[in-house]
Amino acid sequence: MIKKFLIQVCIFLIPVIIGYAIVENYTRNLPLTPKVKADFYKKYQDTIEILVLGASQNRDAINPEFLSQKTLNLAFPDQDYYVSSKLLEQLAPTLPSLKTVIIPISYGHFETAPNQKETWKNSMYRHYFGTKVSEKFTYFKDNFLYISFPNYYSAKIRDHRNGESHLDFNEFGYNNDVSTAIFQKLKYDSIVIAGQPIHITPPQPNLGFVAENAEKLEAILKYCNAHNYKVILIETPTTTRFKEQRIPEVLYRKDSIRSVVTAIYKMRYIEADSTQKYYLKDYRDDNHLSPQGAEKFTKRLNKIIE
Repeated sequence: MIKKFLIQVCIFLIPVIIGYAIVENYTRNLPLTPKVKADFYKKYQDTIEILVLGASQNRDAINPEFLSQKTLNLAFPDQDYYVSSKLLEQLAPTLPSLKTVIIPISYGHFETAPNQKETWKNSMYRHYFGTKVSEKFTYFKDNFLYISFPNYYSAKIRDHRNGESHLDFNEFGYNNDVSTAIFQKLKYDSIVIAGQPIHITPPQPNLGFVAENAEKLEAILKYCNAHNYKVILIETPTTTRFKEQRIPEVLYRKDSIRSVVTAIYKMRYIEADSTQKYYLKDYRDDNHLSPQGAEKFTKRLNKIIE
């Protein structure tokens, strides 16, 4: 009876396992941002001189194509200082030519909830870069991409099969496609854009997150200091209407932390408000640069680095 039951279980599970294997294999071969960047990393690992960390603002604002030194941009949406610190600690030793680390200090970085320690990004970085950004190990979620975040990868699979991925990568993994950008969809009509709501994070002060986020930033700075890496702290450009919506209290705390760490660690700070002019077509939305804006910003950054 038990033997018969086990046979029936196996008969039931085999198609399920095969199905998951097919989906997992498909997921691993999708032309996603991490895959393109991992290919670049493996090809130029010995000559990469600049490492970019941070969230989507850095991902969109810095296009390594316009930097003189080989640059790996590992900024990713909603990526906090904790994940960035883990990536730095594990990838820096594999980059023998690394000289400069670029870190963000955006308006809401210190008062946005830190990434969960069991973040799904762990399986992503584990698969593509051989690193781990989680303090805990979950066998299935950390060893398989699709299972780690089914909703996310299901959407990516669907878009790829329907030809709706909207990807136009250069060899550095920078996506030049703007077809899904909010301002592009609104045809860069300033009147229409002015009537749209502004997504700003955090929408209200979150003092409870400040200490942890500041601690993780300091961990990055201490690591760079110990290994003699030059550090550039950057704040990427935002639209005027975004700036007007910022909460003074949150902005003050961010600027205070920035003043302290730049004084202690003697790093270069690049502020967004500069003599460089940015227009609507330089943005994807109020808080992210378009490829056109990224070219401006990256060329400015390149002059400073040189």
